[in-house]
Amino acid sequence: MPATAVPPVTLDDVARVSGVSRAAASRALNGRDGVRDDVRQRVQHVAESLGYRPNRAAKTLASGRTSVIGLVMPSDELRVDPYGASLVQAVANAANRHDEGLMLLLAQKEPSRAVADTIRDGLIDGVVVSAIAIGTRWVEELIDAQIPTMLIGAHPDRPDVHRVEVENHDAIVSVVEHLVEQGYERIAHVHGPLHRVDAQERLAGFRAAHDKLGRAIDESLIVAGDYTRTTARRVGAELLEHRPDAIVAANDETAIGIMTAVERAGLSMPDDVAVTGFDGTAALDVLDPTLTTLRQPFDEMCELAVASLVSILAGDDVPTLQVVHPTLQVAASSLRIGGSPP
Repeated sequence: MPATAVPPVTLDDVARVSGVSRAAASRALNGRDGVRDDVRQRVQHVAESLGYRPNRAAKTLASGRTSVIGLVMPSDELRVDPYGASLVQAVANAANRHDEGLMLLLAQKEPSRAVADTIRDGLIDGVVVSAIAIGTRWVEELIDAQIPTMLIGAHPDRPDVHRVEVENHDAIVSVVEHLVEQGYERIAHVHGPLHRVDAQERLAGFRAAHDKLGRAIDESLIVAGDYTRTTARRVGAELLEHRPDAIVAANDETAIGIMTAVERAGLSMPDDVAVTGFDGTAALDVLDPTLTTLRQPFDEMCELAVASLVSILAGDDVPTLQVVHPTLQVAASSLRIGGSPP
């Protein structure tokens, strides 16, 4: 005999097993006010144990929303930098927690017809935009449009845009302080592309750290990078001619390129040259030596961005600026002989 189809679990089922009204169950599952924490937890546990999945079509009709958000990323970022892949994964996890579908929109010089039609036809409710996509014309137009937007990172010209930013300035100060505590004297910096706010802030933090510690800056030890390993290998080799004993890289990809330049020069880390990074996204534990870096809280940052976008869509007030703080992760690449990571 053919198997009998099992009817899907409904909201009424969840409410009945939870011992609450249908309205209370709905509020609990959608994160709305008016439900005690213990009731919310009970309803969520019951929904999970029963395998409840909301009817997205019905939800769309009832709310006027598609329950799909977009993530705008530069297409090249997914190919050349682990930062992009980490961001996509963290945003996807956050969207899933909020029962939102996620559509990846890759930023190129011009959007494809499919991307343009998706946005124009209202097939997504709002977008999370990675700041590294800023500068592309259609992305700028998207930020200026009526579609609700949350930016991950800073926009150089639009402080009014809702955004979640990583604190960059004081984070770099903490790296320089760590290096000075380890006894390094000639500390260099390979900064990122200065049209980006994060690169500007990290460079400013490097300078501020020297001012704070009463140390002079040798301008020959500040050189431009572009956040890629290829450029970092080249400028790193040139920088080593100026005899730094520590190099603060603007991101992990730059740091990894510099480490290659140090090895090719026949120098050792950290005895001859210390190297530090920023991001915490690359496979740092397989590097030799392991890399000291400022680890960004990707899960927290993306959760804030998605939760804030969902709140904006619900008509709630959301702070224009929310800031998360990276954590200094000390490893072998910056510890003198005899030291050990905390």
